[in-house]
Amino acid sequence: MTEAASITLARITAGIVCAFGATVLAWEFLRYMTVLPGDAAVAIAVELPLLVIGGWAARRLRPVHPPPLIWSAAAIIWGAAAAAGCALLANEGLGGLWARSAGPAFAATWSASLSAPLNEELLKVCGVVMVVLAAPQVIRGPLDGMIVGALTGLGFQAAENVTYGLNAVALHGALDPASAILSSAGYRIEVTGLGSHWAMTAVAGAGVGYVVRRGRSGLPPALACLLAAMAMHALFDAPYVPVLAKVGVNLATVAVFYLVLRHEYMARAHGFLAGQVAAGTLSSSQAADLVSRFCRRRSVQQATSGTKRAAVRAGQQQALEELDIAAA
Repeated sequence: MTEAASITLARITAGIVCAFGATVLAWEFLRYMTVLPGDAAVAIAVELPLLVIGGWAARRLRPVHPPPLIWSAAAIIWGAAAAAGCALLANEGLGGLWARSAGPAFAATWSASLSAPLNEELLKVCGVVMVVLAAPQVIRGPLDGMIVGALTGLGFQAAENVTYGLNAVALHGALDPASAILSSAGYRIEVTGLGSHWAMTAVAGAGVGYVVRRGRSGLPPALACLLAAMAMHALFDAPYVPVLAKVGVNLATVAVFYLVLRHEYMARAHGFLAGQVAAGTLSSSQAADLVSRFCRRRSVQQATSGTKRAAVRAGQQQALEELDIAAA
């Protein structure tokens, strides 16, 4: 199979899995959408700012320039549809397994912290793998994988928030559906949001980037990243642990991962640019401009005509492509 055929197959497969996951979610919550369509719309609408602002922030975390918008959106869609829908089925199955093997009381207490890390983290990180297969140029190293993982987790997080909001309506007897939805969304965005799925899948996604960069030798760090993400998830869902402690540990973990990977990326980027300057390929000012979004925009704006601006922009894009390959 040619590379082009493999990419096409990956894209078609991803689309089918996303459609399946979306169908599962729609079927599971069909009663809410038919009986309380306005409240279901509210549950979805309150998550849109999370996706827009969170997606923008996650993409900005990538040094030099953000990942392509279309594949950022694809990662979010995988998390919100494919991963969330399939996880709904898997969680139901695993919950029944814990109840049969250890009893209903044990399952009620520990099912979430035992089931979700196993199936949800695997399903979410599959979204990062699908981006690797469907758009090989997007993820070249662990930092790229981390950003795409964060976007995938963000999509899952938003979809899960919607489901929790709709379930809150039933728990409150449907007496004040809008209030129940808004209270649930407020808690899951403002209180637990900083340490939730985006952080877990960011760590797991970094592991996929290690495999992309190193091949087979990247498997041990990839496994370590996945296990770390699962541990973060188990802590997040564990009973008896204070919520702020869960959020703080997960946020600190993802911050350490990011700062280390960013430092390595920027060190390689500056090393590559120094080599280009020494070889005479770039001037020192051009090299300095490349690593700054503001400086690149300023260089384009300073061009005196549309043709020159297009040429400057094209030159920047070519140089950034080479920089990404060297730094990732």
